[in-house]
Amino acid sequence: MIIARGRKQFQAFCWWILSIWCQMKLHLCNGQCISRTFYVCDAGVINMTTDGRLKLTQLAETETVVYVQKLMVAISPSGPFLATIGNLFDSITYAFYREPTFLVPAETIIQDIYFMRASNLRAFIAGPNTRLASLRIEQSALDRLPPTLPKMTRLQTLVIKSGMLSALRLDMLIGNQNLTTLELSYNRIQQIFPITGRPGTTLSIVNLELMGNQLEHLDMSVFASMASLELLYIWENRLTHLQASVPVTIGKLSTLDVTHNKLASLDLRNLTLPNLATLSLGRNAFRQLPVLPKTLPALQHLSLNHNNLTQMDLSNFRSYRTLTQLYAVSNQIITVRTSARVTLPIVWLNFSGNRITSFNITGCDMPNITSVNLANNRLTMIPPAVKRYPKMRLSMDGNPLGCDTLLPYRNELQSSRLRKDQRSLSLPCDTTSSFLLDEQIKVCCGG
Repeated sequence: MIIARGRKQFQAFCWWILSIWCQMKLHLCNGQCISRTFYVCDAGVINMTTDGRLKLTQLAETETVVYVQKLMVAISPSGPFLATIGNLFDSITYAFYREPTFLVPAETIIQDIYFMRASNLRAFIAGPNTRLASLRIEQSALDRLPPTLPKMTRLQTLVIKSGMLSALRLDMLIGNQNLTTLELSYNRIQQIFPITGRPGTTLSIVNLELMGNQLEHLDMSVFASMASLELLYIWENRLTHLQASVPVTIGKLSTLDVTHNKLASLDLRNLTLPNLATLSLGRNAFRQLPVLPKTLPALQHLSLNHNNLTQMDLSNFRSYRTLTQLYAVSNQIITVRTSARVTLPIVWLNFSGNRITSFNITGCDMPNITSVNLANNRLTMIPPAVKRYPKMRLSMDGNPLGCDTLLPYRNELQSSRLRKDQRSLSLPCDTTSSFLLDEQIKVCCGG
């Protein structure tokens, strides 16, 4: 299925099957439509070699959405054909594009072009263009950024996804000063090359997505030219080294996600990130806490889930004065402690799915804490924190806590401030002992 959408809409589609969005009012009765579903007018077959242009012109004047089952063109669904469509519609999407080359004629007025599947596409060629704002190409054979990108001076969004790109050369983007979103996910990118042609040039990219590539080594200094960068996603690569080789500031970066790589260590001491709020380091191979920037004055969310950490010293987070959420789910943590007195702003603490036998945070003051999750660990005692912080909810599901240990906390269990494997009376426990909490609920002891 292929769709094209109008100025007030989001995208567009076109190739042997085509749908078109324009900004006119919907007419419920139109002889050009063979059927209708909601706002979609099914126009059947459109033959551009006969009366196709006339039909599309009429439809553009009356319809909000047009769906074309089969589009027939004389030579190519790009070039002159695109210029014709551009006079009628603002955006176009090719669900199945079969040609090796796509041509955007000079000054074509289409604003959005989207390829859902273009497995043969190897070359995208554009003439000078001041209208195209969004270009999305998925499942193509492109192995490099199109050399004519600088001619599309208004381009704001560029997506080349599931292609064959092997490198990202930032020099190729110097001419696209309006480009704010760049997604090159699920390609074969192994290297990122910094700007060298015009030293000192900055890019306008705000959102950079590089998921599912083949990066192994990444120096964060390569992003020094992205003064506006806020979101950086590099998950599902092959990273074993992540560093900043020279001092560099990425002043607006708020989210850095390197989840699902192979990092056993990293060193970001040279990196200054004054606005970083979310740092995701999950599903890597860390055995100890990584070396982070000395100060992260805006950090709120830190995820270390699914690593190989064996200890957790909360004193290490002393300098992060805005950290409210700390997650270290499914590691190999045995002990949680504080080696020195520390006050932390943490609200949510989640260490579930570890091997914790000792949870001693006596020296840690967390006045804002509302939730601690220690489910599925090996604790045999209730941490005194549940008494210390009356607003805190503590989950102890899946820990080997005996009934004698749990009974003194009946009030906390009844008020749901403490949770430990509660079941309806009609449901069996996974353990061998239990006690009644009220007329309908029992607590399963042990673990």
